[in-house]
Amino acid sequence: METIDTILRRVTTLVGIVGVGAILALMALTVVTVVFRALHIAFPGTYSLSELILIPAVSLSLAYAAMQNEHTRATLFVDLIRNDRLRNAIHGVMLILGSLFWVAVAWATIREAIRRGAQNELSPIINVPVAPFRWSMAAAIVLLVVVLLWQGFKLLRGKEIGEAAHFQDPKP
Repeated sequence: METIDTILRRVTTLVGIVGVGAILALMALTVVTVVFRALHIAFPGTYSLSELILIPAVSLSLAYAAMQNEHTRATLFVDLIRNDRLRNAIHGVMLILGSLFWVAVAWATIREAIRRGAQNELSPIINVPVAPFRWSMAAAIVLLVVVLLWQGFKLLRGKEIGEAAHFQDPKP
């Protein structure tokens, strides 16, 4: 169990670093574009390039956030449950059920990547192949599903899944 945890943590950290790099690249592209437009110099294709960079910036960050247990969750009901075992079981079941949505998203993304890859889709104006970005999104979502299922199963087995601040009693 520790081995799988270590592998997932390392993979999601690496993927998270790439996601942060994409966010920094998007930020730099935006700053350069704004500065040069103020000087009345326009770069063609910056909108298309920012669309492509946004794909890894968002999708690669999802698995990292899930592994760090920093994803968005509603705990209004669960926080009121005092029994740790029951609270963890409910949270684990919800993670597993919630991962079904992401399975559907991954399936649709993979189908779209196959369909568009066969068409040799290129981004407008800059003619950059879109397929690597689609496949990176598909891989990132599959990794997210693996992380959510793993954490759900860990909670069902009574194991901690990292920072558990949202499991603490709201009343001191």
